[in-house]
Amino acid sequence: MSDVFWQYNGDSLYLAAFAAGIGLLCWDQKKCRNSIGKKAAAALFFAVVFVFNEFAYRIVGKLTDTTTYYRFFWMVPVLFLIAYELTVLIASNNKGKMAAAAAVLAVCLVSGSNFFFLNRQNLNRPKNIYGLDPDAVTVAEQIMADWDKSGSKEQPTAAFDMYLEYQVRTYEPRILWGISRKAYLYQAEHGYDHLKYTRQQPVIAAVNEGIQKNGARLRKCLDQIGIDYLVIRTVFDMDSYLSDLSVHPIALGENYTLYKVE
Repeated sequence: MSDVFWQYNGDSLYLAAFAAGIGLLCWDQKKCRNSIGKKAAAALFFAVVFVFNEFAYRIVGKLTDTTTYYRFFWMVPVLFLIAYELTVLIASNNKGKMAAAAAVLAVCLVSGSNFFFLNRQNLNRPKNIYGLDPDAVTVAEQIMADWDKSGSKEQPTAAFDMYLEYQVRTYEPRILWGISRKAYLYQAEHGYDHLKYTRQQPVIAAVNEGIQKNGARLRKCLDQIGIDYLVIRTVFDMDSYLSDLSVHPIALGENYTLYKVE
């Protein structure tokens, strides 16, 4: 169960705020009704039984893409309880409770990161309020700048590894990912010789591991899928290989190179 917590909490304030909400609810119940916090106990019980466990994770995973959509299911008890506690504290018009709410937010700020413009490392500029990898910002901005010059009314399609995919699409959702998530996960786990998702194999192999084999097949794949940009780790040193396929670098980040498919 701890793996489920950490996978979807990450380095954020949600679990800290959820725990604080449980504590405040328990304290409020005990103070007002001399109980041990029945509402808090019930909230925690239902959250653990129906959401925060491996069994629920697997059930939801059978119905949806677990790696993407379980986080929304997971956030239901968390966000509702946080919103409930904040509403109660503000509506009470009690200075003591308002101070408690401010203290709770301060604790969450210390426990988590990426709250407004803050994270543990630095003070982010408003353009990067999510504390994204600088490469994600560079790639997204360069793609859109180049795409705007083309005058196309369509959305640009790019292929990059999954690490960058989450971040780029958070920063600039107009950029389409030219790889199926299921295909990417399958190929990354099983290698690139299986007869499943073969149409996308060359692109996944290139962006995930920098594999430079059968350039003609990669070029055909790019054309079939309609990929406009490739983003590949610079350390893979693919400039020469891709140049022969009419795929040329147009921008360089700290760790990634952005290529345009001509």
